[in-house]
Formats: sequence, C-alpha cells, structure tokens
Amino acid sequence: MFEQSKPHSIIVENRRKTVITGVKDVESFNENDIIIITHSGGLKIRGKNLEISKISVETGDLEMTGEVTSLHYSDHDRSPNNIITKLFR
Repeated sequence: MFEQSKPHSIIVENRRKTVITGVKDVESFNENDIIIITHSGGLKIRGKNLEISKISVETGDLEMTGEVTSLHYSDHDRSPNNIITKLFR
C-alpha cells in the first residue's frame, strides 16, 4: 500500500505557512487546492491564495503559503498515472 519507511509530517503555522515532509509528488495545484502524494497517501489541501514556495524532490519537503481551510487524506494513492482514469469519471 503506502511506503511508511520515510517520515511524513505537516506543520501549519497560523493557517498561513505550511511545511510538509514525506512528499512523493505534486499531482495538481491552484490557488484553492493542492493535491499531493505523500508516503502516507494522497493529501488534498484546500484554502485561499495557496502557493507552493519551495519543493525539494530529493528530500521530499514542500513549503507553501496561503490560508489553509482543510486537509484531507485519501485512502488511495492518486498518481499522474491515473490521470486517464480521472478524465473518464
């Protein structure tokens, strides 16, 4: 299922700055939604004026700014390989 060997954490400071570790991929993003794949599963972040300020593929760290209104994990690993599946829903 999901690779638990690498640590995954989320730090949200005053709902304005967020640091996430254990990121495998960024599936999509816009100013209201960011969908990422972590070592603990898919994660959808909702908010306002969301921007990814830093991302490191080597370390799996992501920093973002904007007002976070919700965080939601999915049980299924959503990856770019599933884009065709999403198109035909």
